[in-house]
Amino acid sequence: MFMKSQSIIYELFWVRAIACLAVVLVHSVFVTLEQSMISMSQLEEYILIALRFIAFFGTPAFVFISEVLLARAYPNGVPNDFFKKRIHFLLYPYIFIGILFAAGQAGSFQQFTTEALINVFLGGYTGYFILIIFQFYILHVLLHKKLQRWSPWYVIPTSLLITILYLSFFHVTSPPGTWLGEYIWERGHWLPFFGWVFYFVVGYYVGKDYERVKAWIIRRRKAWFILTPATLLLILLSVRFDILTVVSSKRIDNIFFTVSIIFLMIWLASRFNHVPRAIMFISKYSFNIYLLHNLLLLFFPAMPWLNPFVYMGLAYLYALVGAIFIAKALEPFQWSNYLIGKVLPDPREKVSTGPSSVNTHNTATGLEEKG
Repeated sequence: MFMKSQSIIYELFWVRAIACLAVVLVHSVFVTLEQSMISMSQLEEYILIALRFIAFFGTPAFVFISEVLLARAYPNGVPNDFFKKRIHFLLYPYIFIGILFAAGQAGSFQQFTTEALINVFLGGYTGYFILIIFQFYILHVLLHKKLQRWSPWYVIPTSLLITILYLSFFHVTSPPGTWLGEYIWERGHWLPFFGWVFYFVVGYYVGKDYERVKAWIIRRRKAWFILTPATLLLILLSVRFDILTVVSSKRIDNIFFTVSIIFLMIWLASRFNHVPRAIMFISKYSFNIYLLHNLLLLFFPAMPWLNPFVYMGLAYLYALVGAIFIAKALEPFQWSNYLIGKVLPDPREKVSTGPSSVNTHNTATGLEEKG
């Protein structure tokens, strides 16, 4: 176990680790549904779909974590080399894995070129999240002084309204009859920050005054125990009765579930006086896992004779353990930071003193050092 130091937001290690595991679950279920659809029963299909929708909170949670840490670490502005370091350790790996992803999917050189361009410039693979995070880096730099002055009682509802209206437009309208239109409606609309700005704003105000917000979350702990299953039930009913047919984390009903489960996790984590080694370990390699797991799943073989839940479990372990194995194997080599991202500094190995020590766990995925 890892005992707490007061200067680090330890609850976010829990949120990051659980969100990372949830993202792996989303894609493991997707592979299972693709490979086992013919042989599985309707009940098995419903259970797998439910698991997938439960786990959709993972990616939005990373947007929240990113801004909590950014607001906490840089309340008065980012350093001069802020974007340079993030280009090196976030954008370069995003490009590299996007190209690998294209190579794994393409059947010809022309198809590889097309897929690589889509992955890199249109966020056509799992790493699209990094393009969203860079938008919020820019927004943080442009707006943090205004956000300090503006009341959260106005900014948070406004951001919620923007997010709901933006996502609703793509939920209820049909795409133009062109390739680009189909792509934008299917996944291209995920990239603009409008669909994520609520998580950014909530993250900012949580990070700006974390201890006070944490106390507020703890005082209202009963609400999270009620709201989390209630909002999840809303999602499952919307899916079951085709009220919303969107299959992604970019659903308007997922907004309320995501915030509820994040606050529930913060409260539950605050009950512990230590962070378990397993949580610290997953958190440490979370960015590497995020980038690599779905790439590995491209090569997971079909096993139609297996029970779908056994197949899903094997796919999950293969993707999770495989990503960690690659990250640990390449960790000694500094150049790997530019290919698969940096590993999160472990506070068991390096803890600075004072409030600024939170900076060692800063950035979108919490995997870069200060600056």
